[in-house]
Amino acid sequence: MKRVVIAICIVFVIAASIWNVRSKKESVRVAPSVARSFDEEVTLLVAMSDGVCEMNLRDYLIGVISAEMPASFPSEALKAQAIAARTFTLRQADGRKHPNADVCTDSTCCQGWIKSSSEVFSQAVTATDGLVLTYEGALIDATYFSCCSERTEAAVSVWGGDVPYLQSVSSPDESDAPRYFEQVNYSAEEFSAILMSTYPQVDLSSDPDEWFGKISYTKGGGIDTAIIGGINISGTELRKIFSLRSTNITFQTSQDEIRMLTYGYGHRVGMSQYGAKALAEAEHSFEEILLHYYTGVEIFRLEIEKTPLPNTEEV
Repeated sequence: MKRVVIAICIVFVIAASIWNVRSKKESVRVAPSVARSFDEEVTLLVAMSDGVCEMNLRDYLIGVISAEMPASFPSEALKAQAIAARTFTLRQADGRKHPNADVCTDSTCCQGWIKSSSEVFSQAVTATDGLVLTYEGALIDATYFSCCSERTEAAVSVWGGDVPYLQSVSSPDESDAPRYFEQVNYSAEEFSAILMSTYPQVDLSSDPDEWFGKISYTKGGGIDTAIIGGINISGTELRKIFSLRSTNITFQTSQDEIRMLTYGYGHRVGMSQYGAKALAEAEHSFEEILLHYYTGVEIFRLEIEKTPLPNTEEV
């Protein structure tokens, strides 16, 4: 039986089979209490390639950060990543995706995970023990990604549903990210074949220079829709069809070649990891980083409920 069950309401509660946990709003600058570590007390069932493994939340988060961020990143960026990952994990651990586990180690499904004993990642988790992001009392969907160009995307522009805390916001220069820019070249024949495999009604009988019509863009700088061969295609669909790094796409055409230039990597919704790095290098705290990328959220600390001894009152 899974050890984590999440009930999200006006004031959310996390209940485990042997622990009673409460959500307590407090200043994140307060020193850790004498209560037991929240992350060490919460146990997860984690689906791995070789089966399901039981581990505490702390060990899982250390592995997530190890997979998601380089150890060379500033400590405030690593702390921001730890809080985003903790929030994402607890929201995911509700049984909807994995009938026999709370979360998995597949980055395309939940979050990446690499076994690690690095002190750098351990310190980031310890320093933020139990801290999560909430909006109107509920855990947020704390999505994050590698890097973007100038602005993040709003959730509505990528997934179609408006999320008040996942709006398009500015992001600092991230051009130093290793996967920030990519150029993908296709012959006109290859481009046509790929597009027609998904849109057989597309008309690419003219010269390549005439294939592209009006292109509209999102606030985050990605393609919203593009008319290609008389067909209206979304930026997210173009990214999927051509296996591109992002929807921030610039087309360049010649008589026999189509070049696609992309900027940023990932869905670009939520916190940019290289943006967090840049903000941390500019001496912004993890709180400032998180409150910048997630609009209108609050930082809460989850604690293990203290149980008084018999015939005594709780201090």
